[in-house]
Amino acid sequence: MILIKNMELKGTKKVEIPYFLNQIEQGTSESILIVGEVVAADQISKSLISKKCSNVTTTDIRERPINGWLNTNTNWDHITQDFIEFDTNIKFDIIISVSIFEHFGFFWDKKSMFNNKDGIVDLVRWDHDIRGIEKSCMLLKDKNSKVIVTLPAGPYMNYNDDGYPILRYYNKQRQNIVKKSVDELGYRFTDEKFYYTENFEDWSESDPEINEPRFYQLYNPYTPNVIWAFTIQKK
Repeated sequence: MILIKNMELKGTKKVEIPYFLNQIEQGTSESILIVGEVVAADQISKSLISKKCSNVTTTDIRERPINGWLNTNTNWDHITQDFIEFDTNIKFDIIISVSIFEHFGFFWDKKSMFNNKDGIVDLVRWDHDIRGIEKSCMLLKDKNSKVIVTLPAGPYMNYNDDGYPILRYYNKQRQNIVKKSVDELGYRFTDEKFYYTENFEDWSESDPEINEPRFYQLYNPYTPNVIWAFTIQKK
């Protein structure tokens, strides 16, 4: 079990949180945006507090619980909005999205993870995740700024009990779509890693070759056990 200053990290967070923490300086005053953070259940916010980061904003399509951990333990601002509709005049030094974009355009807790103005139940927005990654690029201040993203790799998709999609995995083809969209916007990957586990306790860094179909037998179809982590910066 990985510990960060007395914090116990579990599951995919054992590699996802160290991945972004290693790119953030202790006590930095840089502006940080956490995408999809509303209840602080996965130690993401606590890990930033442990690095004495104070200039932090959270955002989610859901409102923060009034008596929730974030309101009780931080004075951080929260923006309740579909991230796709974010104002690009607001800029950040670091944007963190830990296992969030894979839910964009789908459902969570029977709620659409996009601004569903029409109220149609049987509706998903398949490329809402791509739009989210593109939006994050547009919110960077300058060439030193970065977007840090983790996503589940693999060929599967997960559904809720009602049969609606809640989470997409990213196979090699989908990864290439992400890279192409980022490149066409004038941004680039400055780091890319893959992490694999058999038991969700012991993780190891993997070669990109793990994305090849001949290794699909290694993937867990019920919950992601391969993580795609990458960092984006302006060219």
